[in-house]
Formats: sequence, C-alpha cells, structure tokens
Amino acid sequence: MNQTPRSTALYLRLLSHAKPHRVIFLWSLLGMTALAATEWVLPALLRHLVDHEFGVELGRLSLAIPLALVALFAARGVMGYVATVGLSSVAQRVMMDLRARMFRNLVALPASFFDHRTAGELLSKFTFDVTQVAQAATHCVTVLVKDSVVIVALLAYLMFLNWRLAVFLLVLGPPVAWLIQRVSQRLRAMSRRLQGSMGEVNAVAEEAIGGHRDVKIFGGQAYEAGRFDHAINNARKFQMKVIATSAATEPLVQMLIALGIGTMMVFALREAAAGSMTRGDFVSFVTATALLLPPVKRLTSVNEYLQRGLAAAESIFGLIDEAAEPAGGDRLLERARGEIVFEGVTHAYGEHTVLDGIDLHIRAGESVAFVGPSGGGKTSLVNLVPRFYVPQHGRVLIDGHPVDTLKLESLRAAIGYVGQHVVLFNDSVYNNIAYGALRDMPREKVEAAADAAFVSDFVRALPAGFDTMIGDDGLRLSGGQRQRLAIARALLKDAPILILDEATSALDADSERRIQQALGVLRQGRTCLIVAHRLSTIEGVDRIVVIEGGRIVEQGTHRELIARGGAYARLYAMQRESGELIGS
Repeated sequence: MNQTPRSTALYLRLLSHAKPHRVIFLWSLLGMTALAATEWVLPALLRHLVDHEFGVELGRLSLAIPLALVALFAARGVMGYVATVGLSSVAQRVMMDLRARMFRNLVALPASFFDHRTAGELLSKFTFDVTQVAQAATHCVTVLVKDSVVIVALLAYLMFLNWRLAVFLLVLGPPVAWLIQRVSQRLRAMSRRLQGSMGEVNAVAEEAIGGHRDVKIFGGQAYEAGRFDHAINNARKFQMKVIATSAATEPLVQMLIALGIGTMMVFALREAAAGSMTRGDFVSFVTATALLLPPVKRLTSVNEYLQRGLAAAESIFGLIDEAAEPAGGDRLLERARGEIVFEGVTHAYGEHTVLDGIDLHIRAGESVAFVGPSGGGKTSLVNLVPRFYVPQHGRVLIDGHPVDTLKLESLRAAIGYVGQHVVLFNDSVYNNIAYGALRDMPREKVEAAADAAFVSDFVRALPAGFDTMIGDDGLRLSGGQRQRLAIARALLKDAPILILDEATSALDADSERRIQQALGVLRQGRTCLIVAHRLSTIEGVDRIVVIEGGRIVEQGTHRELIARGGAYARLYAMQRESGELIGS
C-alpha cells in the first residue's frame, strides 16, 4: 500500500492548523531560510582568507574577515532566535487548537462511542498523541525547511567552486530516498502500536487511582502493579522498535553519503594537485562538504519524528472526524406536556437484546416506576427518552412527536436527570448545583433547590458553605451527600420530564424519607420515570411497570400488583424478608 499520498494529505492538513498563525509561521520560515542561506558564507570567507590573507605581513592584515565573521554569527543568532521562538509559539498554538477541537467533539459524541473506549485511551490522545504532533510540527518543519535550504545552498556553492565534483553528490539522492521510503512504513506501524500501548498505560493508571480504596481494601496492589508493569513494558518494547528502526537507518544513509563525500575529496585532491583548484578553493570545498554532513544526518533522522507525528495525527483527526451525535430534526419542543409513548421498541447492545417489543403509554404528569431484576432493561428503557441511545426498532414519542424529529437541545432541555452513578465536578457546591445551562439561575433559586434536596443541612457545616470545593467527583462528600447534590441540580432545572435512575440508592432511611417528600412535591404536574430497586420508595407512584428479560410482564398500582400476586408481589415479599424495605 502506497502511503505517500495519504501521508502528504495528512501532513498538509496538520499544517493547515497553522494558517490562523500564518504571520508568525512565515516569519519563522523566513528566519530559518535566511539562517540556512548563510551557511555557505563561512567556507567562502575561508577561501578568501587562504588565498588573499594567508602569509601576508602583519601590518598589511585586513580586519574585514574577522569583523565579517563576527557579524555573520551575530546575524545568524538573531535569525535562529526568531525561527525557534516563532515556530515553537505556532506549535503550542496548534497543540492548543487540536486539543480544543478534540474536546469539543468529544463532548458532542453519542453515548455508544464511550461504551467501547476507555478513558485512558481517550486521555492519551490529549497528552501523548498531541505531543508527538508538536514534535512533528516543530522538529520536522525546522529540519525539512532549514536543512533542505542549507543543503541546496551548500550544493550551489560547491557547483560554483567545481561543478564536476558537486554533481557526483547528486547521484546519491535516489538510493537514499529509496531506503527512507522503505523504512517509513515500518516506523508508522510501530508508532501506531506505541500510541495504543500508551493508551493502555493511561487506562491502567486511571483505574488504579480512581479505585484506590478498593485496591487497598482487597489487597490489589500487587495485581495492579503487575498490570501496570505489563503495560509499560509493552510501551517500552514498541518505543525501542521505533528507535531501533530509526537508528539502523541513520548509519546506512550516512555511510552512503560519507562514501560519496570521501570519493569526492579524492577527486578534489587530484584537481588541486593538477592545479585546477587553488588552496583556498580546496579548503573552501572541503569545509562546505563537511558542513553538509550535519544537515544530511538530521534529514535522515527526521523520518522517525515525522512518522510518529503522522501516526499521532491519524489518531487525533480520527477523534476530530468522529461523527457527532445527530442534532435531531427541526422541531422545537417548547414547554413539553410530558406525554411519553414507546411503540414496539426493541434495543440491543451489539448482539445482546435488552428490550424486546416494548409498548407503553405514559400520560403527561404521570409518575411511573420501573422495577424488576438487574439487567432486565429498566435503565436502557429510560435512556431512550433523552436519546442517549437510539432503538433498533420502534420509536419513542414525546407529546406525539418522535424524538428523532425533535432538536436534541430542546429535547434534553425538557428533561431532568439523576443517574445511578452520580457525576460531580471538582468545583464548589454551588457550581455543582447550578451547572451548565443553569449557571445563570438566581442564587435564591439555587439555594431553594438545595433546601428542597436537604443539601443545605450539610452545607452549613462546610468551611466555606456553598463555595466549598468538593474534590474530584465529590470525594470530600459522603455518598448520600453526593446524591442529594445531584437531586438538587435536577430540582433546579425544573423540567417537565424527570428521570430518576436509582436516585436515592445511597441515602440512609431518614434522608431518603425526606428526599421522597421533596420528590413527592416535585412530581406534581411533571412526568416522572423512576427506576427503583428499593420498592418501598415507589409505593405512592401512579403506576409501577415490572420489566423482566427486556419485556413488560405486568403493570399497575402498588395495591393492584400486590393483590395480583405476580412478579411484583414476589419481589416485594423478598425485600421484606431481607429487610431492604424502609422500616422493616
């Protein structure tokens, strides 16, 4: 497979991100070009010095050459500074732009995207992959531009001195290009595998850090250390394969170049002996030839950085190009009444069917609880309402409108949600309640929501009250306090549809009774979908739907289902016997 057109397109796309910073970028390129274009001046000065100043009496020595040498290096220093600082500035800005684009698309991706990727794998794109791209943007551009111009300038000067000898060097171009092309594909493949191994390192580290309590209590330190050792050893192996491939290329290319230069020097000595070259010509020719070696060496080694950068760019642009969640139709859902209908809904994760032909009509303002064994499909069903997932068959309607015809933003604006896995942010208590689109809510409404969710009870004891930072994922709060914060956030949104997925599972009996009182008030005039494990918390809802194996097996009020003696009655009896019911 020919990678050249694809690689060129990829690198051009990467360089296109420098377009907004083109002024700085152009100044950097000008600085590099000017710096490289002066490389021939040193051998030219040596030529003049040997031919015209060498052996001259002390009193007749000219200061022009030493002064020109000082001026040359002063000018080169300024040009080098402009080139290095300017290009680094552009590279940092491109890194920032790529990270921002990745993140903006990441938060817009559907839930199914995250089901198949670890957080560590995604974080590796923001850290390791972007760093590889930055090296390609700085190191590669510097070498390709500056050293290419140096080589061209020195070759032109050599042609000026003795074109017959200089042409000999051009013969080396095709074999060097062939060798580099052969190595490039292997470097790219190894770089991709290196990126994958770094994602594994991040994933293992993140899991161990996030689950450090379980690691300690279950004695998992040795196991996690073993997993981490395996991950970093894989990363080391792939890193060494990249280094070994690149390291093997450099001496081969340099050997070819050295062979050519050595042969050319032999011919130069013969020319000098025959009188075709002056001493100054010979010294200048040898110096210019010697100055060719460092840029050739850098051009040879740049392929490693280039292939790493291109492999990383593939990964980064893969995330940027990932299809975002569909925005839905053109219909705006104003103030929803809250009528929800499931028509023949079937949903699966891969080949595993979790919902099979669900038909259910929920009236506006009705409170419906979903109960049943774990894995029965309760959470999957309510997740279809805010369109976290799209069913394979059937449809979901809100107020008579299929959810896929509604603008996604307006659909979700009509829904309040408290999940079984509470998500909090490393911010203040206040900002965790007034989160996102709720940031502009008046403070009195935020505090009222906190009062209704019994958050104010524990906030008063915190050192800075509502301004207290709660730590990563609210680690400074108890499980019950974290859930109350999430409930306060849903209360503040005041949406016509409310989804509570095990929303009170981490509360003690007393807190749960108070939360149930608050939710009882909140449910008035709103459509509530409640996924519950503890059955005593849903006795007062309008309807209970029992789901087993992805199907609705029965539905009715608490009293009706108990009297029927079916699946719900059995679940209720089991919880009463096990003491899970409040007050039992």
